[in-house]
Amino acid sequence: MYDDIKVNYVGENCYSLEIGEYLLVFDYCNGILNIPDDKKTIFFATSNRDGHYTQEILKLFDMDNFSYVLSSDIAYDKGEGNVIYLNEVGLSLENLKDLYKKKNVIFTNSSDRYKLNKDIEVLSFSAKGSGLSFFVKIFDFSIFYTGESIFFEQGEGNTELINYLYEIFDREGEIDLGFFPIRTDGGDASFACPRSFIEIFNPQIFFPLNIDEDFEMSKDFALSFSDNPTDVRFIDEDNQDFEIDMDD
Repeated sequence: MYDDIKVNYVGENCYSLEIGEYLLVFDYCNGILNIPDDKKTIFFATSNRDGHYTQEILKLFDMDNFSYVLSSDIAYDKGEGNVIYLNEVGLSLENLKDLYKKKNVIFTNSSDRYKLNKDIEVLSFSAKGSGLSFFVKIFDFSIFYTGESIFFEQGEGNTELINYLYEIFDREGEIDLGFFPIRTDGGDASFACPRSFIEIFNPQIFFPLNIDEDFEMSKDFALSFSDNPTDVRFIDEDNQDFEIDMDD
């Protein structure tokens, strides 16, 4: 099925992963994205917020040959009384109707579970009711990619986050590859949050999110885990490639 996994840090909060015949693209918003002709491409978007999504992914020449798993807030917002409003800065009503008809586009909410094909299962989670995190099972490999839902207000502490993560762990177990923000409140103090993530899920390999181009900070975080069994990677530049040999 696959010998190794190729990971590319595209920029912002976006990574792409080549695994077997698939290319998984998470939270693309800008930058250079290489899409191999021989891969089945799936775009994931955790939120409609800046840095996590762009409508350009829906305007690609061969869009019908791609698949999309998009947070529902890209299409609409839920107001008080569960009233649904079209997202004013998102899709037009005409485009939204067209997308809902397409079999290759999924708008997902928290606690949804989808089987994309025989190889991939996707679960979505939300801690704050806005934006999602994706738990992706592909072949015998598991990926947890967090998004806006993981951001907590400064001062809330780590308790709510830990409870949220343990709920997912109790349902899905340990993971192979984790993507998690290493800064959520504007300072290095939030290293406690990704540390809790790693301790709970025990990923084989960890990649940082929300580094705001602070590559030195990502290196400092990785060095702080030098004695941990999880292989914590750091980022040096946009479009940095990583190759993961799962036989190691």
